[in-house]
Amino acid sequence: MSRVNPAELPGSMAVLGIVIEQPNDTVSHVGHCLGQRFTRARFARSTAHSSLPRLAHSGRVRRTHLERGNDRSLDRYEATPEGLEAFHTWMFELPSATPAIREAMYGRIEFCRPGDLPRLIEMVRQEEAVSDDMYKEAAWRLRQQRLKKSGPTDYARKIREVLLYADPLHWSSRAERYALIAERLEEIAREIAGPPTGVGDG
Repeated sequence: MSRVNPAELPGSMAVLGIVIEQPNDTVSHVGHCLGQRFTRARFARSTAHSSLPRLAHSGRVRRTHLERGNDRSLDRYEATPEGLEAFHTWMFELPSATPAIREAMYGRIEFCRPGDLPRLIEMVRQEEAVSDDMYKEAAWRLRQQRLKKSGPTDYARKIREVLLYADPLHWSSRAERYALIAERLEEIAREIAGPPTGVGDG
């Protein structure tokens, strides 16, 4: 059985979790749940359709209903004991190594050359602006959540809503990180350009 990195949320593990919670749902419904439950991950609409056959091939799910014809979106699956074990491992096994940082911007910085700085700085500032916008949106969602009247106790929902409290901090930190990166790149660009023409003359 292939190993799963507990620090990551690959689409296949999200799909497997939904199948465990809701066995024998159609592929189409699993895909719908994926989009509703994991909006932050922005999984492609085709993730459930591509992941379930792979999970079946690896022995983590089995098909309980095969739709006649070519419409695979109505097939149904359930988790196998191997799938339950893999999911439990992903849920509760601590990472054995430092999590990898694979942000695209970090790679761009690594390959950047002095002549690329103006365009790279513009991209970093755009990332900063996007993060700032996401912070404002997350802060608004949290304010709306706090205004809601408490209803019947639904602990599963309360657990999921914990992320609403963490999101503003995440996006605020990301905006600050990109601001710092941009400022340092701008300093380097100024060092490359040298002092303005005429400074020190006379």
